[in-house]
Amino acid sequence: MIKGIDLSEWQENIDYAELKRNGIDFALIRCGYGKDAGQKDSMFETHYKGCKEAGIKVGAYHFSYCTCVENAKFEAQNCLDYIRGKDFDLPIYYDLENDKTIGQLSEDEITQIALIFCRNLESEGYRAGVYANLNWFRNKIRPQALELEGYSIWLAQWNDEITADFEVDIWQYTNNIFNTESNRIDGNYLLNTNLIDIEPTPEFEVDICKSLAVDVIFGKYGNGEERKEALGNYYEEVQDIVNEIYNTICV
Repeated sequence: MIKGIDLSEWQENIDYAELKRNGIDFALIRCGYGKDAGQKDSMFETHYKGCKEAGIKVGAYHFSYCTCVENAKFEAQNCLDYIRGKDFDLPIYYDLENDKTIGQLSEDEITQIALIFCRNLESEGYRAGVYANLNWFRNKIRPQALELEGYSIWLAQWNDEITADFEVDIWQYTNNIFNTESNRIDGNYLLNTNLIDIEPTPEFEVDICKSLAVDVIFGKYGNGEERKEALGNYYEEVQDIVNEIYNTICV
């Protein structure tokens, strides 16, 4: 899996080159929120420029305050005003998680809002998708409606594994991958590599394999063909690390 983060004005004083050296290959940056002018994220331009210069692939997201279906097109337009003219490697996501506004609407209304936003972004040539937590995708949004129209899903589930019963492209698995001077940074895995032409940095590949090797030793991935199937492309490198550990112990 390929490792990324998401950034907003809550994170400042970021060393983007250091992020890249630590295996961060993509970032989803908040461009703004709501439907009114003047709601651009104050760090969007800085984060976008810094990530691009560091070789970190970039996507964006817009936080929703929708209180009715009609507002979705205005929020989409606001988002487009903020991102126009920039080059994105990943989709633009609609952040749906505000229980006090959009969360008060019905499942049909929220799903319609999500589709309106995505269609408006798509009509301007951008790939689009929706971000929400598992509870929202299970009870407030119909992910199947998004999948049917080819929109991407970015899932927030701070857990050791995904328990969703629908396809997920990006998984936000923690809210504390790094600490900055101002706030924590969310950690994400890119699960659908078709979204982007990217290979993980060598340092992160090593970290993944070491972590998987520890899991293997504790019996998480079984033996033989079961282990090989579970580890996929990582099997040979992980198995080499496991063998090296056992050889060291047995000497």
